[in-house]
Parts: sequence; structure tokens; C-alpha cells
Amino acid sequence: MSTRRRPAGVVAPDLRDLELFLFHEARLLDEQRWEEWNALFTDDGVYWAPAMPEQPNATHYVSLIHENALLRAVRVKRFRHPHAFSLQPRPRTLHLVSNVMLDSVDAGGNCVVTSRFMMAQYRREKQDLFAGTYTHHLRPTSSGYRIALKKAELVNCDAPMESVLVYF
Repeated sequence: MSTRRRPAGVVAPDLRDLELFLFHEARLLDEQRWEEWNALFTDDGVYWAPAMPEQPNATHYVSLIHENALLRAVRVKRFRHPHAFSLQPRPRTLHLVSNVMLDSVDAGGNCVVTSRFMMAQYRREKQDLFAGTYTHHLRPTSSGYRIALKKAELVNCDAPMESVLVYF
């Protein structure tokens, strides 16, 4: 981590704690523990997957996914609905998270953490592979970190792809 992105006197959080948080998040997704995963977000937390490389924001450009708490709750409810045809059979995933780096921390302990990911999705005898970079904006709480922003930048975000069924 660069010291110019850390105010004087601010102690950097333990990188291993940050890694374990990201690994736990990936495990919740793979085990389809959607409600627990959604609870990792702050009340104003956002999940964002841009539709083009280096997309500056989600409000002025189309995104693959841009969901606040309400939209995540709707998607999670659909994941659980027995008549959600597009999810039958339910996709299975495996997330790998690596190269975790603490990019910045502020005086309040809010962190920006980047990592690399690969996610394999299997459904209807077809496996898809997604890869890219995560950027997590994490807020410390008394019960651990919570996600204020999760940005999943696919390496091929601007390529044609089928419907995105689950979270990267």
C-alpha cells in the first residue's frame, strides 16, 4: 500500500483480515447464501459491474449490473423463487479471489481494496468463465467490515455475453 494514500497516523488494517473478508464473501456466493451475502453490504451499499473498460461511473453509462439495496433484495428474492424459470436448474458457481491489495485507508478506517477474480458458472451442461478485477470500498463496523461499494470489472465487459444470472 502506498503511504501517500494513508493519512499520517492512520494504522493500516491487517491485509489478512481483508483477504478473509473477501474469501468469506466468495464462499457465501458459491454456497448460494444470498441473504447472508446481501447482509455484508451497508444500507447504502452498491454492487456495480461496468459495461465498458474504465467506465467512469454507473449513472451516465449503461452497466451490466448496478444495484442498490432494493434491487439486490429483489434479485435475491427471485433467486429463491421456485418458479424462476431462468434459474432452473440453478447455476452453480466457484469464485477464486487472489492478488488482494489494500489501495487506501482513510482516518475513519474506510478501505479501498482491489483483487483479481475468476468465477466459473455451470448450468445446463455449459460452463462459463468470468474474470476480472474487484474493487471493494469497505467500512469498518463493530461486527467487522461491510461493503459500501463492490465493483466487478470483467476483463471482457464490452464483449457480447448471455444474460448475467448470478453475481460475479
